[in-house]
Amino acid sequence: MESLVAQAWTAFDRAAHLTCRVTPAVPVLFFGDLAAYRASSLRVVTVALNPSAHEFPIEEPFQRFPLLKDNHGREPERYLEAMSVYFRKDPYRRWFDRSFEPLLHGLGASYYGNGASTVLHTEICPPVATDPTWSKLGKTYRKALEKDGGPLFHSLLKELCPQIVVLSVAKDHLKRIKFAPGTDWTTIHAFRDKKDGSPRRDGPYKIHARWYDVSQQQSLFVFGPARTKPLADLTNPRKKEAGGFILNEYHRKSRPAAC
Repeated sequence: MESLVAQAWTAFDRAAHLTCRVTPAVPVLFFGDLAAYRASSLRVVTVALNPSAHEFPIEEPFQRFPLLKDNHGREPERYLEAMSVYFRKDPYRRWFDRSFEPLLHGLGASYYGNGASTVLHTEICPPVATDPTWSKLGKTYRKALEKDGGPLFHSLLKELCPQIVVLSVAKDHLKRIKFAPGTDWTTIHAFRDKKDGSPRRDGPYKIHARWYDVSQQQSLFVFGPARTKPLADLTNPRKKEAGGFILNEYHRKSRPAAC
C-alpha cells in the first residue's frame, strides 16, 4: 500500500496549482478500516467521484483526520492508520449515511463495523477534494485531475481485491473502468414504483451489474445512477432491498476468490 499512498500524494501535489483544490487538506486514498476489510468474509468497496470539501471543514481542516495534522500525512503507516480510523472518529455521516450505508445493510455489511463485513469507500476520479464539487468543475480542471486519478483507482482495486464494487455516479463514468469485462452489463432489478405505490415519474430506477477481471479474480461491479448524492432516487428501505438483490446476484454467479 505504501506505493499507492505515494501515488495519492503525487496526485495531490500535482493539483497544487489548481484553485479548485481544497487546502489545507490531504489526498484520500480510501475511507475505512483496512484491516477489518481484509478480514471480512465479503470484501465490498463503494465508489463515488472524489472527496467532498466537507471532509476538511474550514474551521478545523483536520478534525476528521486528526492523525494527519501538523504535516504527518506523508508517513505511510500514519497515513493508512488515519484512513482506517475515519469511521471511528468524526466521519461525514450526513453523506455516507444518506448514500451507501443503507444499501450495505442489505449486504450484511457496514462502514462502521456493525455488519459481518466492513466496507471501504474510494473514488473513481482523483483522491483530491475540490471546491466546487466535481459536477461543477470545468473540463480543464477535470482533465488535469483525472490524469492521476484513473490509474490510481485501478491500482487500488487490484490491491484491495474486492468481491463486490458498488458505484453510484453519472453513467458516463462507467467508461473509465478499464478492467477486462467478463460479462455485459445486465439489469438485476428495477424499482418501478415510489414508496406510496405510484409509478416513478422518470421511469424505473435500475440496478445494473457486470463482472470484471480484477487482480486474478472476477469482481461483481454494480451500478446505480447518482443524482445529488449516490443512490439519491431510492429511499433507505429501497436501498436495503437493492443490497439484497446485489447479494443474491453475487452468490448466483460468484467466482472463487484468488486473493
